[in-house]
Amino acid sequence: MKTHAWIALGFASLLAACPPVAGAVELNHAAISNRVIKEAGRKFGPDAAKRVMAWSNLVMESKDKPAAEKLVLANDFFNRIPIRSEKELWGHDHWSTPYEMLTRNGGSHTDHAIAKYVTLEAMGIGVDHLHITHVHSLSAPGQSYMVLAYHSAPGAMPLVLDTVDGQIKPAGERKDLVPENSLNDNGLWLSGAQADGRNDANEEAALHIELWNEMNIRMDNELLSAEDPSSMW
Repeated sequence: MKTHAWIALGFASLLAACPPVAGAVELNHAAISNRVIKEAGRKFGPDAAKRVMAWSNLVMESKDKPAAEKLVLANDFFNRIPIRSEKELWGHDHWSTPYEMLTRNGGSHTDHAIAKYVTLEAMGIGVDHLHITHVHSLSAPGQSYMVLAYHSAPGAMPLVLDTVDGQIKPAGERKDLVPENSLNDNGLWLSGAQADGRNDANEEAALHIELWNEMNIRMDNELLSAEDPSSMW
């Protein structure tokens, strides 16, 4: 049943989508501008600037690589960033942009999933293949968090890019996780039931849409241009 839920969340046509969410900033063919990298260094120090530049270089150097390699590169890159809760970082519900996460050298599980999503889209993987997925952990009762699921094709077993288990594994091997809802640039879908027994699926989905839209607005205003950041050094 859990495996079927993972696969179902990859089928937009099989589930009732919530109202459309704001699309992420188009990163394809774009790099982080010199201005943004310099600003990161000024506000957060040279290490922050190096992390942002490394992210930009990762995207630019990986566009022609096979999808499987892109998944590993994005997963490994962001799993090096320490996990920190939204309350610790912001004091309230807040989904960070990749820039916010990298400059602060910390992010929630959701921030990691978003950063991998944005990065893989920038590398050329279509958003139809990517779903930021809210999961309930059976191994840690009461714990739920976000992972990124990659669907190679509709109906295919998705791969799970996780921050708790840092490896990329087929969803069928993640018997400790039950998906509850899933979103990408095309919308948000509910699995039909919440594994933790709560009855607030629609309220939770609405909050996720609000946080996603707020994050995209900030990212839209934040950092992108077609300049080559390597020229600043």
